[in-house]
Amino acid sequence: MDTPAVIKEEEIRPEDVFNEFMRLSAQDAESFFDKSQFVDVVCPGCGASEKADHFKKHSFQYNSCAKCGSVYVSPRPNLDELIRYYSVSKSQSFWSENVLKKTGEKRKQSIMLPNVSRIDEILEEKGHHPNRVVDIGSANGAFLTEWKKRHQEAELHGIEPGRESAQQCRNLGIEVYEASVEEVAQKKQVNGDLVTCFEVLEHVQDPELFAKSVYEVTAPGGMAILSTLGAEGFDIQVLWNESRSLMPPYHLNFLSCEGMKKLFSKSGFSKVEVFTPGRLDVEIVQNSIKRGASPDLSRFEKLLLSRGSETWKAFQKFLAENALSSHVWIVCSRD
Repeated sequence: MDTPAVIKEEEIRPEDVFNEFMRLSAQDAESFFDKSQFVDVVCPGCGASEKADHFKKHSFQYNSCAKCGSVYVSPRPNLDELIRYYSVSKSQSFWSENVLKKTGEKRKQSIMLPNVSRIDEILEEKGHHPNRVVDIGSANGAFLTEWKKRHQEAELHGIEPGRESAQQCRNLGIEVYEASVEEVAQKKQVNGDLVTCFEVLEHVQDPELFAKSVYEVTAPGGMAILSTLGAEGFDIQVLWNESRSLMPPYHLNFLSCEGMKKLFSKSGFSKVEVFTPGRLDVEIVQNSIKRGASPDLSRFEKLLLSRGSETWKAFQKFLAENALSSHVWIVCSRD
């Protein structure tokens, strides 16, 4: 794979802008929803109801599954309320208008382009040569546009519920379904030899329905490749309730590697593989402590974080190679 561009947390989450987004998110979490309408859910990974731990953040409860170690919000907003939140909330508008626009080019160079290269590498390794590509949550079509540059024969399809983003896809000549993947799957509107989906699973109201829908839009013999946030990453485990990733109501689902495999296997996929190519876990912990977070660090963790950059790089590589980063990729094959 092409060597990824060097990435720093500040470049994709500028401190001043991201702090305002966090403030608005916390405000929305406290006041946007009618919490009497919240629904209880079991672990979105393995389906267990037993909890090993829980904590509250901005009046939302995060639970740690006693069976598979996944972390998830329950009770949570119902689907209609969550859709309304993403449509009209102050924090969502701020994210789109400020965070994404300010970091768009850096995200492209350090995240999106390496994603394309990584998928190419996976497909080459699997001997899979797709023609029809379906991108779930296609946003403005940036990923599909880059894919087309490298694979001119590809047939592109986007699934994007946002009206403005869907129109941007159409303007680029991408056939787009202005709906959720659940709606597209129910209507059997399209399926792909390759289905991609980046950073969506952590947001969805019903992960089991989502995973089944991903299966339905994957053609027989095809593959689905997804990225998401996971519960077993170093930064999540160390920072826990102080993690800025654990932010309701945006992030509802942080599955363990076992939870992800169980979720997509029971949705119908014949083979599910999970790996964690993350590059920011150690830096996120360091930056959080600088901002005032006070996680209960072990003596070893304190020693590790006191070492220099070469040690941190080596440890980050260890995390990535041993499925201990919070940035997770899921590769699903359908018979």
